[in-house]
Amino acid sequence: LIPQGWLGLLPLHAAWVEPKSPEGSNPSGGSAGRRYALDEVCFSYAPNARALLTAQGVTARVAPDRLLAVDEPWPVSANPLPNSAQEVAAACEHFAAEQRQVLGGEAATEAAVRARIPDYSVLHFSCHGLAGFARPLEGGLLMAHDQMLTLGDILTLRLEKSRLAVLSACETGVPGTELPDEVVSLPTGLVQAGVAGVVASLWSVSDLSTMMLMGRFYDLWQGEGLEPAEALRQAQRWLRDTTNGQKAEYFKGFLPEFS
Repeated sequence: LIPQGWLGLLPLHAAWVEPKSPEGSNPSGGSAGRRYALDEVCFSYAPNARALLTAQGVTARVAPDRLLAVDEPWPVSANPLPNSAQEVAAACEHFAAEQRQVLGGEAATEAAVRARIPDYSVLHFSCHGLAGFARPLEGGLLMAHDQMLTLGDILTLRLEKSRLAVLSACETGVPGTELPDEVVSLPTGLVQAGVAGVVASLWSVSDLSTMMLMGRFYDLWQGEGLEPAEALRQAQRWLRDTTNGQKAEYFKGFLPEFS
């Protein structure tokens, strides 16, 4: 999909319909049995056709084998992220020790992160994010000491070696509203800078459920070889449809709180 204008604010893959009753009328109330668009189709988004073509070229030549992970920069004025370390560990599990680097805590300054981004093919940010609704270039990711890695900063980088950026933070997929006919957001900025694909969020997200989603996503993408869009789709459906007991069993032995 290439959504334009205010459509960029809508999670079109999450559109749903109620199931029909045997008589052909829709039952009233409740969410059980809802069928979502992503149950039928694997969606991905692009800012325009040219960006899509360029991203396909990067995908063909860049191997997703080197990981830079940002793990809960601090000190920051935002709330703690108690499951950030587990999420980053789940991502790191799929990369060789010499092929990954983690910047966390006080080491995750804006300058340090920005300097290392161009050298890695997979970028994982487990931190807080902020959408720049009125001024999109000022939105970005919160680094240590409340420094912002802004969309404006990202647009100055050359990221032709980057296969995927995972923005595991709130509101990282929300575009600005200053130019509604030109959807400007962190994902489109990263694509403009050269990244082939981006995983992002349109809203505030739970730290625990995000950790589980990301753990399952990396298992499906790097472990089972699914394409990123399909891996994310399957991870979303798994998180939605499995019971708490099934989730606990899946993460047992890896996360102490589930053991």
